[in-house]
Order: sequence, then C-alpha cells, then structure tokens
Amino acid sequence: MTVTLLDLPDGWCSLEFDPSDIPSLASAIRNRYGVPKQEEHPTYIRYWFGGCSFVYYNQWDDPCLISNSAEGTAILKIIHDALNSPAE
Repeated sequence: MTVTLLDLPDGWCSLEFDPSDIPSLASAIRNRYGVPKQEEHPTYIRYWFGGCSFVYYNQWDDPCLISNSAEGTAILKIIHDALNSPAE
C-alpha cells in the first residue's frame, strides 16, 4: 500500500494513493465516518464525511482525495496514519 499525504499551498492537503488502495481507503472511511455522501461532477466527485467536504480526482490512474478545510485536513491525516499502520 502506497498512501502519501501532500501539503498544499493553501494549507489543506491531498491524500495520494494507488488505484489498488481504493477498497482499503473506502473501508477506512466507512469504519470511522459511515457511508459518505457523494455528488458526481464531470471531472471529480465531491464527498462529505466526518462533517467535511472532500474532492476526489482520478485522472490517469493517479487518484487523490483533497481536503477543503482544516478539519478535513485533520481527517485525512487520521486516515493516512490508519492506512499506513501495520494493524490495518
């Protein structure tokens, strides 16, 4: 599993992962925050979970989930740590 967290210039972050990590990511989100609400757009999907909004892009098999707030950044850090821990 290759999951990284990139700091963005606006202060938020982007959770970067391989397409093969999507089932583990989805499971980590559901286990902590329930089933996310989603809204599909032509080039991205907006997800809501944990009281925050996130943007999901998957272009050229290079998916990422981007936070839109400080609270969302904290949630992505929790998910990043969980996915990179040996227990999950």
